[in-house]
Amino acid sequence: MVIVAGFTLRSTSLPEAPMPTLFRFLTVLAVIGGVVYGTIFALANFVGPQTRDMSVTIPPDRFQKR
Repeated sequence: MVIVAGFTLRSTSLPEAPMPTLFRFLTVLAVIGGVVYGTIFALANFVGPQTRDMSVTIPPDRFQKR
């Protein structure tokens, strides 16, 4: 941290304006959408499907030509 003689750091905070309702709603939707998208992306890329054998018995009458 550099301190310069004669320089004072003042807090220049602006008065906070209330966030409009529509903007807040769209922001919440965007955040929720980002979380859902990130979850789906993570599941698609980091979780692999389990492969297993499957056998199905087909009745012989399904092989007969009609």
